[in-house]
Amino acid sequence: MIRPRPCLLRDIEFYSHCEHHIAPFVGRAHVAYLPTKSVVGISKLARVVEIYARRLQTQETMTAQIANAIMNALQPRGVAVLIEAVHTCMSMRGIGKRNVATITTQFSGEFKSNPVLQARFMELVRAPSGGFSL
Repeated sequence: MIRPRPCLLRDIEFYSHCEHHIAPFVGRAHVAYLPTKSVVGISKLARVVEIYARRLQTQETMTAQIANAIMNALQPRGVAVLIEAVHTCMSMRGIGKRNVATITTQFSGEFKSNPVLQARFMELVRAPSGGFSL
């Protein structure tokens, strides 16, 4: 039996609101999964990010919700989610520091148990994009 290849979407832009300060945070999500039988349309992964980004929550909660939703819906061998975002509460109030990125991750299944897969995910997320744009 041939296993479907891993799927990774990176740089999914989103806008959300933090429940702590009711202030916006803006960022990019990177999502990968290891299919079991078949693959889902890639726009569906971006849609999951968008659905959870529209809610009032913390970035940590959003990261876990995205991973759990994909895991529950697709039942893949594993899911990896990395979210990096800039929170306006850091720049508009309090400390007043601009462009400080907060990074959260969530790994499940084989991504959680296999450090080689985690490292490969991180490597691909951090690789230069090649300047693709339409």
